[in-house]
Amino acid sequence: MPQTFSARVLEGLDDAFFTRTASSTDNIFQSRLLLREIQNHVLTGSQRLVMVSVTDSRGNPIALFPFVRRRKLGLAILEAVDFDLVDYFAPTYFRDTPLSAQETRELWKAVLKAAPAAHAVTFKKLPRLLHNGPHALSGADFLKEMGANATTLYMADRSLVPTTMSLAKEIRRKSKKLEKFGPLSFVEAATNEDVDAAMATLVEFRTARFAELGRRDAMLDPRVVSFYRALANRESGEPAGRLFTLRAGEYSVAVIYAFVQGDVFTLIAPAITTCKETQAGSPGLVALFKSLEWCSEKGFGVFDLSVGSLSYKSRFEAETTDLFEYQQALTPLGLIVVAEAALRRLVRHLSLKHPQLRPTLEKFGQMRWRREQNANA
Repeated sequence: MPQTFSARVLEGLDDAFFTRTASSTDNIFQSRLLLREIQNHVLTGSQRLVMVSVTDSRGNPIALFPFVRRRKLGLAILEAVDFDLVDYFAPTYFRDTPLSAQETRELWKAVLKAAPAAHAVTFKKLPRLLHNGPHALSGADFLKEMGANATTLYMADRSLVPTTMSLAKEIRRKSKKLEKFGPLSFVEAATNEDVDAAMATLVEFRTARFAELGRRDAMLDPRVVSFYRALANRESGEPAGRLFTLRAGEYSVAVIYAFVQGDVFTLIAPAITTCKETQAGSPGLVALFKSLEWCSEKGFGVFDLSVGSLSYKSRFEAETTDLFEYQQALTPLGLIVVAEAALRRLVRHLSLKHPQLRPTLEKFGQMRWRREQNANA
């Protein structure tokens, strides 16, 4: 017998379905906590969260899809919650066995049938599996390759840090260079005063760094800063957001912002000093290694280096995962959104195939981002 699915739009973050299943996900990016802070700090104007739940014929929970209804290119669209704050779209799935391709299509039809009117639906940064576990769209056969990937360290022996011998030697050598400025310490922000100080240092470092690069940094948006600060509130005891500061004597040389959920540590925002004297000690790399040591001591099983293929990630004994996207027109006007996404995907693939074109293509991306920001203002 083929499975049948029913879907409905939840009545906010306190809907009974969400309350019933909120503890069933170890994906921080699908958690009610993170979605609530996006709602509180990030949404503007007519933007609103749209959460679609899916159940089977007996009313048992199957999946949860968090979207935001907003405008893009002047059109109302339904988009997986992202705002450059969500590393993965991996809709929560409440079973252990993945759905087949046909079952996934039926489930997706149910989601679209329940969703509010829009010209198009879109999502990106979807892995086939998240930390080796299935999600609601793991079986989808209608996805497009993004030309992007994510990197994850699996700490099989949780008492060991998964790095190569050559990297471990380099870390020791770099640490000695930093120790010329004083003893090294790597300290988690344990109070709200510590959190405020670490956030201020992180913003300071990233502001200076991105000004040097002549690039925008989404994290410097005041709304985004308040979002991350709220998730690191120590009044909650064990917050999702964690801040760590690497110091050489009296000097702060790097800050790490990360999410923790279950046994997963997700690197969100590293920041290093622009002080030329200490940069020879690679404070960012040392801070990353210190983060791994902290995770090993605390018994974490997954260290997620997140989306992107920055060169330092290849130096760890990590696995890479391809990411996918999808856009579907729901009206004739929605074809504009699909065409724009196809162009963006082409630009990304050209950048990968022809690295010499990246500076020009990055300028194109910056212009597109500014247009979107102006349209949503």
